[in-house]
Amino acid sequence: MKVLRNLLFVTLCVAVTAVAQAQSWQFVGSRAMGMGGVGVATAYGPDAQYWNPAGLAQEEDLNETGLLINVGADMQATKNVLEGVSNLTDMSDQYKRLKNAIDNNQMANAENISTIFKGLNDISKLIGTNSGALVNANAGLGLKIKNFAVTARALGTGAITPVVDTKNIQFNSSGSGLAISTTTTTPSIAANADMATKLKNAINQYGILNALNTLLNTSYTAEQMANAIVNTISTTDTSLVSNTVNAVIDNMDGASEILNQYAAATGSYKDNETLAMADVATFGEFSLGYGQRIIPGLKLGANVKVLTGYTAESGVMILKDDQKVEDILDKAYDNKKNSTNLGVDLGALVNFSEMLDKEVFLNPQVGLTAKNINGPKFDRPDVPAGMDPAIAAQWNHDKYQLKPQLRGGVAINPIKNVTLAADLDITENDTMMTGIKSRQLGLGAEFNLFNRPKFHIPLRVGYNTNLAESDMSDFLTAGIGLNMLHFYLELAGAISTSTTKVDGNTIPNSAAVSLNLGFLF
Repeated sequence: MKVLRNLLFVTLCVAVTAVAQAQSWQFVGSRAMGMGGVGVATAYGPDAQYWNPAGLAQEEDLNETGLLINVGADMQATKNVLEGVSNLTDMSDQYKRLKNAIDNNQMANAENISTIFKGLNDISKLIGTNSGALVNANAGLGLKIKNFAVTARALGTGAITPVVDTKNIQFNSSGSGLAISTTTTTPSIAANADMATKLKNAINQYGILNALNTLLNTSYTAEQMANAIVNTISTTDTSLVSNTVNAVIDNMDGASEILNQYAAATGSYKDNETLAMADVATFGEFSLGYGQRIIPGLKLGANVKVLTGYTAESGVMILKDDQKVEDILDKAYDNKKNSTNLGVDLGALVNFSEMLDKEVFLNPQVGLTAKNINGPKFDRPDVPAGMDPAIAAQWNHDKYQLKPQLRGGVAINPIKNVTLAADLDITENDTMMTGIKSRQLGLGAEFNLFNRPKFHIPLRVGYNTNLAESDMSDFLTAGIGLNMLHFYLELAGAISTSTTKVDGNTIPNSAAVSLNLGFLF
């Protein structure tokens, strides 16, 4: 959790000093977040400049002119990556002692055996190209005067992506390294013998005997392997044997994924190069937007942005006791680079009731936004001198590009004071996490509990899912506003539908929060 708190903090700090634009769509504005991340057909006021500049030409009695401030952030993680990184970081002392035992050709002890299986289980949580943690942050100050808007908006995005070394996991090679007992007979104490039988059954159940023999340089049967491990732990301390064997079995499901897939390991565990890479991009955006009614029911808009981009990158070796994952962002911002470019957004809105000059059922409105149509690119930092070769091999040298995006939206009004809306990414968009794409589907509803010209309280709920990635959690969102005498105070939040465990606590895999303050009239 410290890693993610730091990532959020650094991203926000950079954002407030240089406004930004990220590649995947963010929950900009409390109304959009509360309604599941929708805004292409519903955004008004200065926020319309982000979601759809054609919305700047909306012909409404309210919200035509004004100042709006918003801040927001969201954190998303795949699978059990938070749990895995947290556990690996917390076990740094145990890894240090395990490596010393391997270096000095020592007999394994109970802690070493627990560390082997718990470590492999935690590493298994990081396996796969679609694994990592992503934090987005935004802050904006927008001024809208009639059909024009000027905005200094901050959006930053950063990711921590694990890179798992599944080759350097041997514990003994040619008799050199960590050793286990050569006493393979059944333990003389009945309780220990029972635990050996329990361990033998687990070894057979998960099919890891061949892998264990390869990694430990032995040639035991399942029964001999279980007896040898129990005799290694202790020949007399039944409590220590019971606790250690139970810990091994509790972690065997995840550990077996690595053991069985990578039994032909080529290197020692003491040289394991499992690492985490940090990739961060924040950009300064100063934009001018304009929307115009072309014909009844059709509005078009454009947004021109001057972007000053900051990119930062670094990595840490997770299993090295002198490198901590929580330090990764400090290291990244020692390796930052900035460059400037221009970005262009276009948008369109169609209101069928206005276009046909009659009341159409549900009063549908359809929007389309094309963002960063010129695909601006920004420089990345070079690999610093003295960087660990394993980290240097993972360094991203390509320019960071804000690739063109296309997003559509629709909104309807089934009854008075109720708006239903949906947004869909037409393009599949990049994120900072290696291999992770974003294609959002957002669904939302807004109900005005009180709806008076100078006082209304909107309630909002929504749902957001990433259609491009099954490993990314869905969001459930909600929000509320208090809009009185043209002053706007709006809050929204979101949590994921899935959870993970960090430091023994169950937390959502993903979460988000947003605040709007403004004066619109």
